[in-house]
Amino acid sequence: MKKSKTHELRGRFLFTILILAIYMVGRNLLLYSVDSAALHLEELDSQNIMISMVSGDRYRYTLFALGIMPYITSNLVIWIYTALRGKEYRARSSPQRMERLTWAFMLLIAASFAVSRAEELVFKKSGLDEQTLKIIAVLEMVVGAAIIFKMANLNKEHGIGAQTPIILVNILDNLISTIQKFTWEDLRRSVVLCLIMGLVVLIMENAIIRVPVQRVSIHNTYVDKSCIAFKLDPIGVMPVMFAVSFFMIPQLIVRFFLTLNEKNSTLQQVQERLNLTDSMGAAIYLGIIFTLNMLFSFIMFSPGDMAENLQKGGDSIVGIYAGKKTKRYLRRLLLLLCIFSGCILCLLMGISLGMSLKGEISAELALFPATGTILTGILCPLYREIKTYWKFDSYSFFM
Repeated sequence: MKKSKTHELRGRFLFTILILAIYMVGRNLLLYSVDSAALHLEELDSQNIMISMVSGDRYRYTLFALGIMPYITSNLVIWIYTALRGKEYRARSSPQRMERLTWAFMLLIAASFAVSRAEELVFKKSGLDEQTLKIIAVLEMVVGAAIIFKMANLNKEHGIGAQTPIILVNILDNLISTIQKFTWEDLRRSVVLCLIMGLVVLIMENAIIRVPVQRVSIHNTYVDKSCIAFKLDPIGVMPVMFAVSFFMIPQLIVRFFLTLNEKNSTLQQVQERLNLTDSMGAAIYLGIIFTLNMLFSFIMFSPGDMAENLQKGGDSIVGIYAGKKTKRYLRRLLLLLCIFSGCILCLLMGISLGMSLKGEISAELALFPATGTILTGILCPLYREIKTYWKFDSYSFFM
């Protein structure tokens, strides 16, 4: 009996639209008793722009003020943790256990970020004291982060792109808001650099390095097509997305010690310099991008595990002996790709930050080119996922 065509893409697309609608509503719900007018007067620097690109709350005073950042940061940390524990630990850990760990860590991250954000809020006069209002704001932001966590997981299961549609909405919103504030003359150089970065990322996302593999189990015309594939940017734009989150860690540490000793001049000086508007802060930020690019790539691809799996299956890289030589070859290749992609990302980001430090462009535009990087890096896999579901729907199935 013939089965009608599926509508997988349509169902997932409608579910993602529903998730985004809920997100847009939550993003416009103000925190209790917060004075939004006072916060609108604050100047946004490059770091705040980048944070809002991920969090989505440009002035950080709504229910979803923390945005998707706690979700992606907790998933990243747990992913790194399980990767470092090895294959045996991953095999023993159930998906439910990993989800509980991620949930717990997300709440911890959300609470830390919420406490930091609450210190910057300005409240209206009410019957409650300021400390109580800050506690309420922290609880609201943590609840908002928990809701986004659940929505992202549901979208991963029933929608398209997991958390990326939320990030995409934030990027487009910030892109439009930023463009409206400046003239074309102000934007011209940043837009050109943004387009260049987007083009470079597009090339690196689609340029594939193929390492030919000799498979002992394949004895047909496809034997020559077997290979291990690496992109020019092995890990994509993840380092740029997560760099600000990691850049905030030393800031939070310094801020914590300042609460214990407010008059410490050294800590005050360090806090002032740990900002993207300072040369030291910019250098640290670029160093974080390069380091994360290297770290994420080696954790995700794990050349040692790849070499071991090839050897266990009786396969080998053409012209390379199995075992240690294969491991060294894969490590060297991945290292070269990481150095190349890391230098490209840091160079393009560094040009924009350098122009901002010299006063040639506004501080709000310092990380504007990062928009092109992240936008392209998100749209490429999103396009491939949509194309896969579209092809799936194009088939007719039989019972």
